[in-house]
Amino acid sequence: MRRTVFAGLALAVTLTACSGSAASFADSAVVRAQEGLSAVGTLHQIIVAHTEGRLFPTFATAAVDDTLATATKALDELDSQPPTSPETQRLYDELHPRLQDAVARATEAQEALEAGDTGRIADADAELVRVSDELTAFVESHG
Repeated sequence: MRRTVFAGLALAVTLTACSGSAASFADSAVVRAQEGLSAVGTLHQIIVAHTEGRLFPTFATAAVDDTLATATKALDELDSQPPTSPETQRLYDELHPRLQDAVARATEAQEALEAGDTGRIADADAELVRVSDELTAFVESHG
């Protein structure tokens, strides 16, 4: 009888720990998505201000560098917490390409701004808005 109770208790503790781990991963994934969303949203606002002539070039450069660093940090932190279950793997598989996209689009925006190419800047900005929408959808569906 004691073995059955002990085995049942051990199973309950294990299941609770696993579900807690999945919930923790989900919470962390939402935070990473919010960080990526903040970075691309801020970069969009920088581009708007830049195209309207409201930013000093040195400030724009520093701000763009900061937003790219934020997006990269979000991706790196997601990568540092590997999925531990099928549920967390699905979350990872859903978010990881979106954060990779955020970093890639932020890099493209940075390069376009440095080149002063208004066409590329506009294209990069449109892509940032798309990525922002995707990250917003992730946060809303998992937050």
